[in-house]
Amino acid sequence: MATMIGATEAARLLGVTKPTLYAYVSRGLVERRTAVDGRTSLYPREQIEALAGRRRDRAPAERPSIDVQIASAITQLDDEMLRYRGHEVGRLVDLGYERVAELLWATDEPAAAPWSVDRAQLDRCLDVVRAVDATALEALSLSAAALASAPDPARSGAAAARRLATVAPSVLGGPRRGSIAERLTRAWRARPGAELVAAVDAALVLLADHELASSTLAVRVAASVRSDACSALQAGLAVVAGPLHGGASATAAELIDRALDGGATAAVADVLERGERLPGFGHSVYRRGDPRVVPLLDAIRAVPGADEVAATTDAVIAEAGRRIAHLPNIDLALGALLVAGEFPRDAPLFAVARLAGWGAHYDEELTERPVRFRGLTRLR
Repeated sequence: MATMIGATEAARLLGVTKPTLYAYVSRGLVERRTAVDGRTSLYPREQIEALAGRRRDRAPAERPSIDVQIASAITQLDDEMLRYRGHEVGRLVDLGYERVAELLWATDEPAAAPWSVDRAQLDRCLDVVRAVDATALEALSLSAAALASAPDPARSGAAAARRLATVAPSVLGGPRRGSIAERLTRAWRARPGAELVAAVDAALVLLADHELASSTLAVRVAASVRSDACSALQAGLAVVAGPLHGGASATAAELIDRALDGGATAAVADVLERGERLPGFGHSVYRRGDPRVVPLLDAIRAVPGADEVAATTDAVIAEAGRRIAHLPNIDLALGALLVAGEFPRDAPLFAVARLAGWGAHYDEELTERPVRFRGLTRLR
């Protein structure tokens, strides 16, 4: 007969919280039984110890060699929640990207903020971009450089972010009129439905900021030495181009593509059996689940014709739950949007979204002592 233990002991052996233990149960990783009192939950010790051993077999990821703590009022996150200026991000999705950007740039309630394209600024960017064979993300970086050298450069991070976000859809091939989400969507889809535009808008809101991500730290370092705002945004774009940052959704989209072709079981097994990390799963902060995943997947499910992509993504999540002790993150949901929208895999939705947060962090950094970031070397 199996030895049974309570939830407290099971969570201790696994090194997780009780909510995470319950998540393991819902994903089929752990069996749960009810004690004779009809209320207490019990768990097989042998199964718990086997799962704990599986987790310990993996070498723990090394902590970053440099930890930076910065006081900020912009974004707060914990192991299950993300807030912009105190507002839970899931409740901001319906406001739209422009209004949420304005919220990040100020401390009051979000207000309507109609953004219009400045033709001279757009033409300046297009002249630079058309002169070279640039990728989509390179086009944004070149546009930031063009705006930095304009006769009337932006004086604040908010102004610079608004300028670059406003010209970005047209630089990428979209029209000059409409919301940022609509214009971005039309850069790759001639006649997108309202539901697809809403899904893109949801992605932009959910990705608008994420505290001190690597790219955001780069923007703050640039602000600390008083680089102009557009050049600081260019620093952020250089970092977000990394495949382990803004490019992670493309890898997740490839996983979903493979699952559509050969099934979720085979797609997940193929990655894990090669000893690779499953793209779109796990997060260093959100131990109880990334709060951005459900709102974006819900928006994708509302898109006509996206049923198969949504069902396949759910199947990938279920199969991953049977194989690994990690929950899905925003990269998987964004990858699903790339597939459902039939967007190019290098569509820089992440980068455009993050402009809002970068603008806020640039302006906040200007209130701090300049040149406050200085690394120290140690001899090898």
